[in-house]
Amino acid sequence: RLLRVLRIARVLQHVPELLVIIRGLGIALRAITVVLGLIGIIIYVAAIVMRSLLDGTALGSAHFSDVSSGMGTLLLDCTLSGSRGTALIREAHAEHPVFAILLLFFVLLANVTMMGVLTGLLVQTVKTVAEVEKEESTIAQLKMTMSELWTCV
Repeated sequence: RLLRVLRIARVLQHVPELLVIIRGLGIALRAITVVLGLIGIIIYVAAIVMRSLLDGTALGSAHFSDVSSGMGTLLLDCTLSGSRGTALIREAHAEHPVFAILLLFFVLLANVTMMGVLTGLLVQTVKTVAEVEKEESTIAQLKMTMSELWTCV
């Protein structure tokens, strides 16, 4: 098992870009946690609203029978799904167009906005880590050049 870990370390030495991404994830971990917590709060509030509004409807009993199943529906069908959420929005539109508009608003808020923020955060952090490492490499190279210059003099 220890040899497997050493293999991973060897791979990281040969692929420095992967190490930059891992360091960026480590640095951005706190901000990522905050964004994921905010997404969780948005899903929770939306599940409560949809549970209250759809109580007594076929859509409510199928997807929003309680808050936890509503959260699962919103997370899996609207936030992470891609195109799977369209069927749910169509079902909501069949009940009442306001329900479809609310679900569309949730999709725009949770999926597009929050996931975009998360992606932008990760990209910016990895970019910053790469710039810092490049600068450190340049400084180390400059020190080595200056050291060689002083030994020649």
